[in-house]
Amino acid sequence: MEKLRWRSYHCPPRAISNPGYSMRRALALFALSACVLSRRLDAQQALAQTVALPSGVKVARTCDEIVSEGVLVSSLDARVLTAQDTEYFASLAQTIARRVAIRAGTPPREATYGVLELRDGSFAQRFSVVRSGERELDTSIDGALAISPADLDRSPIPNALPDSIRLLVTFGQHQDGTPFVASHTRCAPVEFPDNPRHEVPLWARAHPRTVTVRGVVTAAGRVDTATALVDDPSDERYAEAAVRAVADMRFVPAEFDGVKVPSPIEIVVPFGGEQRAEEPAAP
Repeated sequence: MEKLRWRSYHCPPRAISNPGYSMRRALALFALSACVLSRRLDAQQALAQTVALPSGVKVARTCDEIVSEGVLVSSLDARVLTAQDTEYFASLAQTIARRVAIRAGTPPREATYGVLELRDGSFAQRFSVVRSGERELDTSIDGALAISPADLDRSPIPNALPDSIRLLVTFGQHQDGTPFVASHTRCAPVEFPDNPRHEVPLWARAHPRTVTVRGVVTAAGRVDTATALVDDPSDERYAEAAVRAVADMRFVPAEFDGVKVPSPIEIVVPFGGEQRAEEPAAP
C-alpha cells in the first residue's frame, strides 16, 4: 500500500574522544581524526533489528549508525540548574543532533549558535555566533534550529525554568574546547504488516490513480494527518480519501538511540486499478 522513501536520523551521544588534560589541542585533533575515520567506515554497515508487535508478529527493519559532531546545549541565564534542568538540556541536544544528521568531518567541524527558546519549546530567535564554514552543515544546523510552535520536535520548557531561556548551542567541541564527536543509532519507521487495506470508493475504481501523501509518523506510530500534505490536491475527493487511508495505518515508530521519535515519511496510496495494488508493502 505504500512506499517508504525516507530514512530516520536519531539518539544520546557517546563521546568518542577526550584527550588527556596535558595534551595540546593539535595532538587531540590528530588523534581524533584517525578515530573518526575508522568509525565512519564502521558506520556504513547496516544494523539488523527485529521488532515484536503487540499482536506477537515480528517485523524486521534496518538501522544504521552515524558519527556526527557532538551537540551541547547550555543556558546563558544566571541561575543554578537542577538535575531536571540538566536532563532537559541534554534531551534538547539529542533532538538537535537528530535533526542535523550530518556525518562528522575529519577533523570535527565547530560551530556555535545562540537561541531564544519560549515556554512551548519553540525557538523564537536563533543566530550564528560562529558558523562551521561548510555549507551543507551550516544549512542543516539552520534547519535543525528552526523549531516552530507546530513542530512535533518541540519540547516545552520545564515549569521550574523561566518562560523563555537564552541558550548557547555548540557543535563539535566540549566545554573545554577539545573536539567532540558522538555516535548515534537511527532506525526508520516500519509499517505494520497487518494494516488493513484501504477502501477504494466506487467513483475511483473507474479512474485509477495514485496519490502521494507526505507527512510525519509520530512517536506513537501514527501519521500526523493535521500536518500531512498531498502532492496533487487538485481533486479533493482523492486527497481526502488518501488522508483517511494513512490515518488508519500503524507503524513501528522511528528511533534515535533507542528513543521513539517523530519521523518524516512518504506514502503512495493507490486508487482503482488491479486489486493487488492495495496490498500492504512487505516489511
